[in-house]
Amino acid sequence: MRFDLMHVLVNRGRTRPWDELLDETRERVELADELGFDGIWLGEHHFDGEGNDQLPNPVLMHADLAARTQRIRLGIAAIGLPLWHPVRLAEDLAMLDHFSKGRVDVAFSRGILAGEIMNLNPEADRRNEEQSREIFQENLDIVKKAWTEDPFRHRGKRYTLPWPKVGWGGKAMADYEDENGHLTGLPVIPKPVQSPMPPIYAVSQTESGWRHAAQNGMGAISSHPTGKKLANLNAAYDEEAATYGRPAHFAKVGPAVREFSVAETEAEARADIYHFVVDRFEVIKRVRGLGAWLDIDEDPEDPKLQAMDGFDLMMERDYLFVGTPDSVAERMIKMHRERGWEHFMLALGQASPEAIERSMRLMAEEVIPRVRREVGDVTVEAAGAAR
Repeated sequence: MRFDLMHVLVNRGRTRPWDELLDETRERVELADELGFDGIWLGEHHFDGEGNDQLPNPVLMHADLAARTQRIRLGIAAIGLPLWHPVRLAEDLAMLDHFSKGRVDVAFSRGILAGEIMNLNPEADRRNEEQSREIFQENLDIVKKAWTEDPFRHRGKRYTLPWPKVGWGGKAMADYEDENGHLTGLPVIPKPVQSPMPPIYAVSQTESGWRHAAQNGMGAISSHPTGKKLANLNAAYDEEAATYGRPAHFAKVGPAVREFSVAETEAEARADIYHFVVDRFEVIKRVRGLGAWLDIDEDPEDPKLQAMDGFDLMMERDYLFVGTPDSVAERMIKMHRERGWEHFMLALGQASPEAIERSMRLMAEEVIPRVRREVGDVTVEAAGAAR
């Protein structure tokens, strides 16, 4: 089984100096490495004046963390792929793979918020679904080819690489030039340490997104689907993978992000994370509607659901691992046995530094060992490299 953490640079109200967020991130990741968590994931967000996640460049952040850690895998979920030049991104991620000696996992998305997308690449506007997907696919193809092909070349709707009738000069690039001295391919340097590439994922909450991931040999990560909705995403992935002659999803249930808080008592665990959970519940409800938190057979207009406390609603639908070591372990074991969960992505909620450290230690030292003992240590195959 695999147990990862997800960390966000939360700065609600922008009351904290940003360098404090960096130091906090470093401290938590160093502790996670020490405690034996399998991976740490960061996301990409821009212009976040509200302070929900203030990290514009997770690649650069992980370059810093690579030098401070020894074994923990460094995940990004997600990079807004249409917001980057794909060759530059391939180069940066390959460098990160070298800095970390092959510990990189990366998930891609089309971007979420219009304010991010439109101010960095208005052509990728998600209101134009066909064009948005077209840009994502071409950028993804370029990243994968840049990692695996030498010479690298690409002819697409938006990128022509190398540019026609451009030379390099001298003899160093002779193997990449034609008889007229024009480049016919490019050496993208460096290639990643992991061969043929780092494990790659897509972040999506929709069936079409999971099917697209299967088509491209990527894993899939979700955050909001639960119950039947999440099971249907995995079934759609497996169906699409079979159509393309690819393996079923490498985990019976794809990694799904869940907040956690572990303490000596149920009340203490709830109190430590309650306000953060409710705030996040309200943010997602505002952006995506209550339905984002519900299962497929639940009506978001139901007055009882509308009036329900956000924490209680999330707890009932298995969005939270909150409680004592015993109760959290039992919930994880149940989800593995009944729903096939093998890869847990555990989000660090916002609490006091003392509460966060205590929760991490209890999860690593008491919860995870018990889960592994009782269900067996099922190895999760990485995506990407095996496909």
